[in-house]
Amino acid sequence: MTALNKHARSCAPPLLAIVALILAMGGSWTTSASAAPAALPAKSAAAVTDPEPPARVPKRPTGKLNLNTATEEQLMLLPSVGPAKAERIVTWRKKNGTFKRVADLRRVKGFGYKTFKRLEPLLDVKGDITLAQK
Repeated sequence: MTALNKHARSCAPPLLAIVALILAMGGSWTTSASAAPAALPAKSAAAVTDPEPPARVPKRPTGKLNLNTATEEQLMLLPSVGPAKAERIVTWRKKNGTFKRVADLRRVKGFGYKTFKRLEPLLDVKGDITLAQK
């Protein structure tokens, strides 16, 4: 027996099963690419005209916060300042003395350029703390 005949005999059972399946289906079938797409449910008129609910806008604080006198709790009123960053500010103050200018906040770990620019309008190094949630 030649190698070609051996290969043909080993492929025969799966090939026969495929042919039997095609014949059982009536000799024709459709693929998902040629099948008609499923109909999408129609939207009601109310769903089309109703706008989506407004996105939640975080409350932006107003006023000023003195970096030299603020407590950790007061520092946490600033956007994106949590307990860890507030503690770093207080620790920096104890180690290095008072902030001479607002830009010195950039020397504290976690306060890069973008964060500083976002907080700058709310910060001061002298005066009373007037920061309050809007």
